[in-house]
Amino acid sequence: MTKKKMGSLGRLSQFSGIKRQEEDPAVLQSAAVEPNVEEVPPVSPPKEKLATINTKITRAQQQWLTDTARTVRENNSDPVPPSERVFPQHLIGVAVELLQKAEVDWNQVRNVEELRNQLNL
Repeated sequence: MTKKKMGSLGRLSQFSGIKRQEEDPAVLQSAAVEPNVEEVPPVSPPKEKLATINTKITRAQQQWLTDTARTVRENNSDPVPPSERVFPQHLIGVAVELLQKAEVDWNQVRNVEELRNQLNL
């Protein structure tokens, strides 16, 4: 003798409150009135895979990154989706982009001090 897992409770779908399309006359009627138009979601560019780096910065730099990221987040009066919130790692990524676009003759840079000089820091 095999016993059903839910006993005499019936199917789980009966408790969800969601009616199947063929059971809901309002859906059937609206489907007959409105043409079947599928909405196409916007295409977003493929995201690059992220890589983890291990780096050392001064405590003052770390505190500045934390404070600045918090300030940027607080600039929003409306809630921001998690994927759009700014954290220190995002500021570091932007800093790398600035270095990539900087007019630095990387063949002439031999140390950090020379890099700071070329960047006028």
